[in-house]
Amino acid sequence: MAGTAAPSQWHLLRDISVSYAHCFMFVSPAIREPLCTVLLLALELEKALVSEEVMIRLIRIQWWDDAISAGTSHHAHPLIRQIITLKEQGILTAESLDGLCESWRSAAEDRDCLAAAWQTSIACLASIIGASKIGASNMSGSNDEIARKIGAQICQSRTRQPVTALSLDDRHALMRSGAIKSVLSGLSFMAVRSSTENSPHPDDDPLFIFKLCWHLLLRSSA
Repeated sequence: MAGTAAPSQWHLLRDISVSYAHCFMFVSPAIREPLCTVLLLALELEKALVSEEVMIRLIRIQWWDDAISAGTSHHAHPLIRQIITLKEQGILTAESLDGLCESWRSAAEDRDCLAAAWQTSIACLASIIGASKIGASNMSGSNDEIARKIGAQICQSRTRQPVTALSLDDRHALMRSGAIKSVLSGLSFMAVRSSTENSPHPDDDPLFIFKLCWHLLLRSSA
């Protein structure tokens, strides 16, 4: 009997958050998996911070850091295996992953650094486009900056804080962000919708996918 194929990173993300997964539907399948991998890693690192004990939080972050640095593609954890594969393909760099883990280590030590961890994570996600050469001709030097602002929005939404709207200049930068535009725009839209009073959370809103499509359509025609 043939073995069952492992679920894609996008399907794993959908199991955690349908609305997050929807934000990645409009990019090339060639980069969807790496993008989802980085977000899944960020969500795992965030999960490592649930303990009230700083030392426990640091040990959990260190486990991920050590597993990623070890570089074995035969690791028991499927997400680690996927990350190592992306490193071997040159899609993720050791430098970017070290920076990502270090930002979450800072958040483990001081939860006031949580926003910076999410900013680094989304900037790492956005950098994949250039590394994969897909859409690289459309990339803008401001992608890192706008990605970090959207990372801050995600942090605000996940910590139940009011989400700071993007400025007009930010929205213009987002429009120039090339192949990553639909993902960043979708994540920003979801973050804002998550903090909207008297509206269901996007994960609980069966109409969210249609609202997202309309939002992206308006942004692309603006």
